[in-house]
Amino acid sequence: MLGIELTWEHAQPYSLTLAAITSCLWLFDKYIWKIWPVHKFVKRPDLNGTWRVSLQSSYKAPGSEEPVAAVDGFAVIRQTFSSMSIRLMTEQAESFLVASSFDIQTDGTTFVYGAYQSDPSIHLRSGISEIHYGSFRYKVIGRPPTQLIGHYWTDRNTNGSIALADRRNVYFDGYKEADDNWNAG
Repeated sequence: MLGIELTWEHAQPYSLTLAAITSCLWLFDKYIWKIWPVHKFVKRPDLNGTWRVSLQSSYKAPGSEEPVAAVDGFAVIRQTFSSMSIRLMTEQAESFLVASSFDIQTDGTTFVYGAYQSDPSIHLRSGISEIHYGSFRYKVIGRPPTQLIGHYWTDRNTNGSIALADRRNVYFDGYKEADDNWNAG
């Protein structure tokens, strides 16, 4: 003990500095990274919005020898600089992102890698399509992004191709809501 009584006044300049730095980091994470000219330096694509999705799977329904038909749906991407949420919605299931990362090559080619959980409709879970897990790789096309194309693998030993396109700057919470609004607009 040095004999100096510490009071709030000693810590006050540090608390203001900490509050300012925290606020700046929060603003950068939420908004600033997407704005020109900052976006030119961070090199992370802004994928926010709802995308139209087309899936082609190798999955075969029980009792069938042919893969299921192509499936259309929507992917809602909510992204900050430090985090990303992807929710894929079809008439029969919803999938959500468990983990993800960006891989930005030296030539600017960008890939998104992720692991997800797929939750089929409760009415399909008894033998047709159970809850399952998978991973994917999307290649980001365009600057700004206009498409994501890639493929996925599941723990059901199936795989397939996926394409995301026709992005809109709105977020939907369910397949029906997205489909109704997409067709109306």
